[in-house]
Parts: sequence; C-alpha cells; structure tokens
Amino acid sequence: MCMDSFIKQYTKRFDCIKYMNPLLRGISYGRFLQTSKFVVLHATYLADSLRFLVLSFREVPPWSTCQTDNDTLCIAAKDIMVRCNHNMSTKFVETSAYFNYLASFMSIDRSTLTSRFFILGLVWMLVFFFASVTEETIVKIFKLTFMCRAMSTLLTLIFIFISTENVATEAFSQIVDIAAPSDIMLSVKHVVYAYGIGFLGIYDFGALSTYTMIDTASVFFVAVFTLLSFLRSWIVKILYITMTRCVNIEDQYSTHVLVYAILPLTTEFLYAHKLYVFYFYGNVFLSTLTFMTYLIAILAKFLSYEFRSVKQVYIVGLLCCLGLALSLPLLAIVTSWHRRFTLGIDLVDTYLGGAYVAIVMWLYGLKKFCTDIQFLLGFRPTRFWTISWALLPAALFCCTARNVYNLVQMKASITKYMAIAWGAITFAFVAAINIKTMAGFLMRNNLAGMFKSHKNYGPPETEDRKRRLYYCEFTRQRKCRHNCMVIDEWFKCNHQEYIPETTSSNELSSSSDPSLMNVYEDKPTSRLRSAAASNTPAPASI
Repeated sequence: MCMDSFIKQYTKRFDCIKYMNPLLRGISYGRFLQTSKFVVLHATYLADSLRFLVLSFREVPPWSTCQTDNDTLCIAAKDIMVRCNHNMSTKFVETSAYFNYLASFMSIDRSTLTSRFFILGLVWMLVFFFASVTEETIVKIFKLTFMCRAMSTLLTLIFIFISTENVATEAFSQIVDIAAPSDIMLSVKHVVYAYGIGFLGIYDFGALSTYTMIDTASVFFVAVFTLLSFLRSWIVKILYITMTRCVNIEDQYSTHVLVYAILPLTTEFLYAHKLYVFYFYGNVFLSTLTFMTYLIAILAKFLSYEFRSVKQVYIVGLLCCLGLALSLPLLAIVTSWHRRFTLGIDLVDTYLGGAYVAIVMWLYGLKKFCTDIQFLLGFRPTRFWTISWALLPAALFCCTARNVYNLVQMKASITKYMAIAWGAITFAFVAAINIKTMAGFLMRNNLAGMFKSHKNYGPPETEDRKRRLYYCEFTRQRKCRHNCMVIDEWFKCNHQEYIPETTSSNELSSSSDPSLMNVYEDKPTSRLRSAAASNTPAPASI
C-alpha cells in the first residue's frame, strides 16, 4: 500500500502501465478484471444490507416473528427469551431468524425477488451519483463516512458495556486467545481484501500532500483500520456470546448467515436492540457503498487513461449499467453459491499482487525506487521498508502456491472448476496483453526496452524529470553532462575546458594561460608589478 500510494503521488497518474515498465500493462488489466468482479459481488451485499436496514424500521421486524406454516416448528424471539428465563435452550434452526433467512435468500419467491431487484437498481443509482461527482466531493464523502462509522462504533461499544456484565472480558479473551484454532490462509485472505492486494491500487484523488511521508501515513492508516476492525469484532463477539446462553448453534455457518440471521437475533437479548440493528446494517451499508463508489471511480480512472476521448462521467455510467446487468443474475442464485465466485478471486489476487511488486522492486529496482522517494519527499526509506519490499513478492508467490495446493486437494465440484476457470481466464488475459506488448517491441527491434522504464516515467513536469535524472542521493546536488557541480535549481553550465596547472612560475605567468590570474599580460602591467615588487620592504631578519 505504501509503494502504490507513492507511485500515484510521484507520477500524478493513476496507473504506470506505460511508463514504469511495459509488463505492468497486462498485470494492470488482470487487476482490472479482479476489481470488476469484486464490485459485482459486493453489489448484492449492499442491496441486502439496505433491505434489512429498511425492514429494521418496522415495529416488529420480520426476523422476530414466525411466518411459516403451522406444521413447522418455529420459535419467535419473545418465546426464546421466555424459554431462556426458564433455563431452556433453543436450537438455532428452530428460531424465527433462521426461517426468515431461508425465506429471504434460499427461496425464489416473486415478491422477494421483485423487492431485491428494485433495491439493487436503487443501489447502482446511488453508486453512479456518488462516483460521478467531483474528486473533492468524493474525498469529503469518504471522510464523513469514516467519521460516522468510527463514532457509531465507539457509541455502540459504550452501550454494550453498560448492557452486559462480565461478557466483554470473556469475549476479549477469546479473540486474543493464541491457543484457538486458526487458519493462516484465511488471515491472508482478510489482509488481501482489506488492503487491496491484487486489485487496482489506491488513488487519493489528489487529497494527499506532496510532502506527506508515505510510510507514516500508511502505518497510521493500518493502525486505525485494524483498531476499528478489532472493536467491531469485539462487539460481534459480545453479542454472540450473549445469544449462545439461550440458543444452541450446532453448525459452523458462513459470514453471510452471521450477518443476516444470527446478528439480528442477538440484538433481541439486549436493551435498545434497535440501536444495534441500526449499527449493523447502517455500518455495512455505508462501508459497502463507499467501497463500491471508490472502486467504480478507480475503474473509471483506469479506463479514462486508456480512452482519453471519452468523458469520465460516460465511463462511470457505462460501468454502472454493466454492473447492474451482471449483478441481477446473482440475486436469483442461492447465496451459498457465491463462494464459488469468490474462490477464483482468492486464487488470483496474490499472484497479481506479487507480480506487480516484483516488477517494481526487482525489474525497476529497489534502489531506484528508494531514490525516487528521497528525491520527492526528502527522506530515504528505512531498512525495514526496503527488506519488506524486497521479500514481499516471494511471500505473495508462496501464498499463491499454497492456494493452488489447497485447490488441487479439493474434491471435484462446481466450485473447484469455476475457480480454475476464472484463474485460467485471468492468466490468459494477462498473457495476451503482455504478448501483444512484447510483439510491439519486437517489431521495433528493441526487446530490451520491455524490461526498462520509459524516459517519461517520473514526475509529470519535464524540469522535475531532468532534476531526477541528474539527482545524486548522497550529495543532493545536480550535475550537468560534463559532470560539473551546478547549483540545485539550475541545469545549464558555463563549461570551459580544464587545463591542469604546472609547478613552473614562468608557465603560470605565460600568455598562453587563459586563467583569470593572468589577464593583464602586457608590459606596463609587468613594470608596475616589478616596481611594486622592488618597493616592497623586505622582511626583517631574525
């Protein structure tokens, strides 16, 4: 993230697919595919969160009451609390929240699909509206949503501490328990999604100052993001433990079931349960809407650099229309099938991220990249950053190999074949773009140029690129082509041939010497000098 942020700030371009290294062109188009698929999948989640947020305004939300046949055993939320007061537990599969989840996502009902289609169209209209405004407005929207989410998290945490007793400590100990079972690749997946590895890189929309230290800003962002994520996980864990005292959850369900079935039921066991419902779905709605707006703006920026004759607002509208057309079939598909689409993303994103960092750090050069940072920001990256950047491609490639191994070990299923198909499509697309780029260099008999940066890579201003060309990281002085020492902000030198001095005083005073010390070489000057020399008193002898 630090590397990608600096490149955007250093070049003032969204993507360096043409200048830093030609091989980045295919990698960037592969990341474009990954980002597009990620946006389409998140559109359905955004629509569902908005639908549940609207349903929570009812006096009695649908997940609190039973709306099934009389022959089906269904226990409403109030009955669950009554049974809990009598020390009777209830199975989760018998609760009203579970049946409401099945009716909302696992069945194809005409009225349900109609409402979901309508909300999905409304969602894409909101995304188009926010992604087509000015960049300054987008930055303000990002800041406002971040403040709302942070303040709501702190407020909800205060309320939940007041409502529960001795549960917060138990939840905290379970979260930080080292002995608990863990999955390294699951942690890698969360990091990849959170920081955009394998997706189109971050774009600050010109809001980041040129003199901001990128490493400090990145560390600060990671610290704040991790802290807020931990607080949200803490809230969810507290509610989950509170509910398990009355409800038995026998199976391990997915995150989708947790958000749309388990969490709504957990709020019924606390006071001010409407507050928690608003927090859950309002937070999911704001974060997903901001995330989709951000990704659509990035995709539009990427395409606007490729098709400069088309206005960006038209590109945003086209992307939103395509996103709506591609996300509509996902609503008719059972939600459990969505994992079959995300597994392909998990397979490819670490490879694309590793290839991107490898081209920058290994082909372009880690030393040149650090010099770029020192030239623009005035400080050189520490050893921690240089070692991390040098080893990051190898670490990401190892994660890719692990994902491939896990995929091979899976049983034959549609999920496995869909992941393999998506990986093959992405690899073929990246290879086709790079082969086309290589053919262009072969036609010009310049295959070596494919592994070098373009002369226009660097700061957008010509004078700044000249300064970077003659920049010395040790003396911080610029030099001309004659290797003359020149003042910092000047590039023209008054170069004259250098004639070495001789030890003979006669040669030093000869007329052939063009130095400034022997400008006056005529006889009157010589007589004056000789007279002055004769009138000069001799030093007293000791």
